[in-house]
Amino acid sequence: MMTTGSVPPGRNPYLVLVAGVVNVRIARGVGTFRKRPASSVVDNGGISVRLSGTGWTLTRTLEQLGTDVAFATYVGTDELGNLVAQQLAQYGHLGATALRCDSQPRAMVLYDRHGRRANVTDLRSTPDLRYPAHVVQPMLDAGCEAALLTNIGFTRSLLPSVIDRGIPVITDLHLVESADCEYNRDWMRAAHVLACSHERLPTNPESWIRETWRRFGTSITLVGCGPGGVVVGDRRSRRIWRVESCAPRGVRYVSGAGDTFLASFVHHYLRLGDAVAATRNAVLAAGWKVGGHPDEDVGVPRERLARLRATHGLPGATQLR
Repeated sequence: MMTTGSVPPGRNPYLVLVAGVVNVRIARGVGTFRKRPASSVVDNGGISVRLSGTGWTLTRTLEQLGTDVAFATYVGTDELGNLVAQQLAQYGHLGATALRCDSQPRAMVLYDRHGRRANVTDLRSTPDLRYPAHVVQPMLDAGCEAALLTNIGFTRSLLPSVIDRGIPVITDLHLVESADCEYNRDWMRAAHVLACSHERLPTNPESWIRETWRRFGTSITLVGCGPGGVVVGDRRSRRIWRVESCAPRGVRYVSGAGDTFLASFVHHYLRLGDAVAATRNAVLAAGWKVGGHPDEDVGVPRERLARLRATHGLPGATQLR
């Protein structure tokens, strides 16, 4: 179960299993989307190429904050996969849980000066794969505190092993239009913490949260609302709060902000056992991140977040129900 209490500085006993995609991402600023594109442009220093993807962003954000992570993913056997393998090896993740696939997922992001974006993701064969549960069983049996299983197809096969061990499942549905979504049903039924965006919800965030309580018994539901902050519901207390948004550096590049938020939430929820406090810390981390450049490393270092708390404080929270 999720544990509470403080952790001595420099020591974190929590192990989180993250299962998700790592891709090679190309990003470029376009000034404004209303401009007519030129047929050829030289933009020295204007194109960013880095590892990205939900699984990678979750993993590195947790690690930057001090949480121990086992990362289950796929690495391509192609040229882009070689690049990914090199980076995973650098951070200690090119081990038994980095399985091989034929072609590396990749993504392209265009963003303007206002932080708006247009992105395309090419996941290749990974949605149709089934990750072998036996590969992560040693991690699940080694005191794993939570399993952050993204809703890409290959993590579905891990749900039974995680559930059988009583390990809390955390997932992000991203854009979801209905509680009856057949694709997401397995993750929605299993999740202790269920996150999503407000953008395509069939109702307002408060009603959606109550629907997840009723339909799935979800303990904690998080709804990201962009400039409207985050709405968080705790089924045990039957209370719902809105945490205000913040952007200490302004808004420049928003890709990965939701993953930064969720990983930061998990880190603080494991330490504090308080969903609202965890949400406030996570909103601050994601709000700082959206002001950065796409070439920055993913995540927010623990020392940076501590300084932000000291200088900016945590964003406010208002109880809605």
